[in-house]
Amino acid sequence: MSYRMQPTHCQGWPQEGLYRLLENVLSPAVAENPYEWTVYGTGRAIRNKAALLETQNLLADLREDETLLIQSGQPVAVFATHPMAPRVLISNGMLVPKWANWDHHYQLEQKGLLMYGQSTAASWAYIGAQGILQNTYETLREVAESWGGTLLGKWVLTSGLGGMGCAQPLAVKMNGGVAIVAEVSAEQIQRRLDTGYIDVATNSIENALQMAQAACRKKYPLSIGLLGHAGTIYDSIANRGMVPDIVTDQTPAHDLLRGYIPDECSVSEALRLRTENPSHYLTLSAQSVVRHTAAMLRFAKMGSIIFEYGNHLRAAAKEAGLEQAVNIPSFITLFARQRLSRGDGPLRFIALSGKAQDIFQLDAALLKHYPHNQRMTHWLHYAQENVHFQGLPARSVWLTYEEREQLCEWLPEYLNQQPPEAPLAITRDHFAGSTMASPHRETETMPDGSDAVADWPILNSLLMTASGATMVTVQQGGGVGVGQSLHSGMTLVLHSTEDLPTRLQRVLMGEAKLGVLRYQNAGYPPQPKRKGKDGVI
Repeated sequence: MSYRMQPTHCQGWPQEGLYRLLENVLSPAVAENPYEWTVYGTGRAIRNKAALLETQNLLADLREDETLLIQSGQPVAVFATHPMAPRVLISNGMLVPKWANWDHHYQLEQKGLLMYGQSTAASWAYIGAQGILQNTYETLREVAESWGGTLLGKWVLTSGLGGMGCAQPLAVKMNGGVAIVAEVSAEQIQRRLDTGYIDVATNSIENALQMAQAACRKKYPLSIGLLGHAGTIYDSIANRGMVPDIVTDQTPAHDLLRGYIPDECSVSEALRLRTENPSHYLTLSAQSVVRHTAAMLRFAKMGSIIFEYGNHLRAAAKEAGLEQAVNIPSFITLFARQRLSRGDGPLRFIALSGKAQDIFQLDAALLKHYPHNQRMTHWLHYAQENVHFQGLPARSVWLTYEEREQLCEWLPEYLNQQPPEAPLAITRDHFAGSTMASPHRETETMPDGSDAVADWPILNSLLMTASGATMVTVQQGGGVGVGQSLHSGMTLVLHSTEDLPTRLQRVLMGEAKLGVLRYQNAGYPPQPKRKGKDGVI
């Protein structure tokens, strides 16, 4: 295949693709705070400006038989390898278990020795809100099955409009429902208004409830941004006797110092107090998390469906003294586990050309090859009309195991017959199968008790390295915090080489098969047609 565009910074498209992905996650259109290298939440893509410039220079000179190693956002060196090896390998935020806690992490970070990368920030795979949007859409679609597959006439109370949480209101609307989203930052609310992730905004709880009730009665989707602290708003709504159909949350509770904002603080006051008196700030955050979580438990007794959306809220509340927080279920165990155990999972396609047409062309191919997947069809049509690209155009899709197998068969021919302007990159969230060990989220309540076994994401990263991925990462913390998870990232640049079909099969199907085996080893039923002859998969 041939592309109209040629690499502008690097010697080949694999290196160029990674160069552009790094630029992309740090662009103002994508990153929450690019001037401090923060992509979303408290996750950074690179350690500092000097590290960024050095990484870009090394990528520019990198040959097709060399590999760049990066340690927690700081380039280490370039090593001679071979063309099938990854061009970049990253280890981020890894600490020996006894020292894997926030106090030790902060000490090392202040010395400039590591950084916190969340998940797709440090692996340069963040695509703006769309990535989490599709996962949230899929989660809420599972919830909606108990109401006939729609949230029409139902309302959701949640909180957080940051780089992850902003997906919630649009995902609720996609499923036909009404969302009230508490957010303490007026700036974030305005940003989500400007990009269409919320429809209206108010600082009045009464006004928000009236709008939500009217939308439910008339059965039309609506998303409302409500300025204020989550705990205060949740308590106030519960005190009124109002019962949301669903209550969840996506505030940055994984980091009570630099992420969560306590009820007593405005945004500006929080920024000051974090520096002047961090211990007092942590005390206030812990108290607010307890109030926030206790209100969710009240809603459960009143009849709401409640769940944590993977942000460490329950564990933070328990650590602060609210033992009942563990009674709040996880979205993984309630809605995602069965699909993940079958080998289903999300992929992200990114147009390195920067041209939206490359993604719309891919959308058409997906619709052609999977005409019976109604969820995908609904998602793609809705996304084309309502989801604004942030930075490089991208598309996130969930594929079943069988659909992923089919993708590996038809995608190389599609790229030859309808080549995009420049290569596509395939990456993903750190969410499915063997890619994450997280006892408070992805691997919670495994049947065999292997919640904290972290071999699987390490095996995943080793397998991806051996299989020919363009970039492989191994990281700590994700969306739940230091010492709470280990996870791995993968990116494959679909550049013009004869070995693309082989790489696709090895990388995409190798990862899917390992994920199925992880769940099978934990006690989930064996999946049919997952093993080849002689036991080699």
